[in-house]
Amino acid sequence: MSERPGKPMQAWPFDFWLKTAVRGFGLTPADFWDMSVRDWLALLSGEGAQGLARTDLSILMNTYPDEVSYD
Repeated sequence: MSERPGKPMQAWPFDFWLKTAVRGFGLTPADFWDMSVRDWLALLSGEGAQGLARTDLSILMNTYPDEVSYD
Protein backbone atom coordinates (compact mmCIF):
# COMPACT_ATOMS: atom_id res chain seq x y z
CA MET A 1 0.00 0.00 0.00
CA SER A 2 1.25 3.42 -0.76
CA GLU A 3 0.98 6.29 1.66
CA ARG A 4 -1.17 9.28 0.91
CA PRO A 5 0.23 12.70 1.75
CA GLY A 6 -0.89 13.67 5.23
CA LYS A 7 -2.27 10.22 6.09
CA PRO A 8 -0.29 7.48 7.83
CA MET A 9 -0.27 4.10 6.11
CA GLN A 10 -2.66 1.66 7.77
CA ALA A 11 -1.70 -2.01 7.86
CA TRP A 12 -4.03 -4.62 6.44
CA PRO A 13 -5.47 -6.71 9.31
CA PHE A 14 -4.44 -10.09 7.87
CA ASP A 15 -3.90 -11.71 11.29
CA PHE A 16 -7.42 -10.78 12.38
CA TRP A 17 -8.86 -11.84 9.02
CA LEU A 18 -7.11 -15.22 9.20
CA LYS A 19 -8.52 -15.85 12.68
CA THR A 20 -11.99 -14.85 11.46
CA ALA A 21 -11.71 -17.13 8.43
CA VAL A 22 -10.67 -20.15 10.48
CA ARG A 23 -12.77 -19.66 13.61
CA GLY A 24 -15.80 -17.89 12.16
CA PHE A 25 -16.16 -19.35 8.70
CA GLY A 26 -14.48 -22.73 9.18
CA LEU A 27 -12.01 -22.16 6.33
CA THR A 28 -8.57 -23.70 6.39
CA PRO A 29 -5.64 -21.29 6.39
CA ALA A 30 -4.83 -22.48 2.86
CA ASP A 31 -8.40 -21.65 1.74
CA PHE A 32 -8.06 -18.17 3.20
CA TRP A 33 -4.70 -17.47 1.56
CA ASP A 34 -6.02 -18.76 -1.79
CA MET A 35 -8.82 -16.17 -1.74
CA SER A 36 -8.48 -12.79 -3.37
CA VAL A 37 -8.87 -9.74 -1.15
CA ARG A 38 -11.96 -8.81 -3.18
CA ASP A 39 -13.56 -12.22 -2.49
CA TRP A 40 -12.68 -12.01 1.21
CA LEU A 41 -14.19 -8.53 1.55
CA ALA A 42 -17.35 -9.72 -0.21
CA LEU A 43 -17.58 -12.62 2.25
CA LEU A 44 -17.16 -10.25 5.19
CA SER A 45 -19.74 -7.78 3.92
CA GLY A 46 -22.60 -10.27 4.32
CA GLU A 47 -24.33 -8.72 1.33
CA GLY A 48 -25.89 -10.72 -1.43
CA ALA A 49 -28.42 -13.49 -1.52
CA GLN A 50 -29.48 -14.87 1.81
CA GLY A 51 -29.09 -18.60 2.39
CA LEU A 52 -31.99 -20.98 2.81
CA ALA A 53 -33.94 -20.93 6.03
CA ARG A 54 -33.98 -24.25 7.91
CA THR A 55 -37.63 -24.89 6.99
CA ASP A 56 -36.96 -24.23 3.31
CA LEU A 57 -33.97 -26.57 3.42
CA SER A 58 -36.10 -29.31 5.03
CA ILE A 59 -38.73 -28.93 2.32
CA LEU A 60 -36.06 -29.11 -0.38
CA MET A 61 -34.45 -32.19 1.19
CA ASN A 62 -37.82 -33.97 1.48
CA THR A 63 -38.75 -33.09 -2.08
CA TYR A 64 -35.39 -34.17 -3.53
CA PRO A 65 -33.86 -36.80 -1.23
CA ASP A 66 -30.25 -37.88 -1.78
CA GLU A 67 -31.15 -41.56 -1.76
CA VAL A 68 -33.66 -42.94 -4.19
CA SER A 69 -35.35 -46.24 -3.38
CA TYR A 70 -36.33 -48.48 -6.24
CA ASP A 71 -39.22 -50.54 -4.87
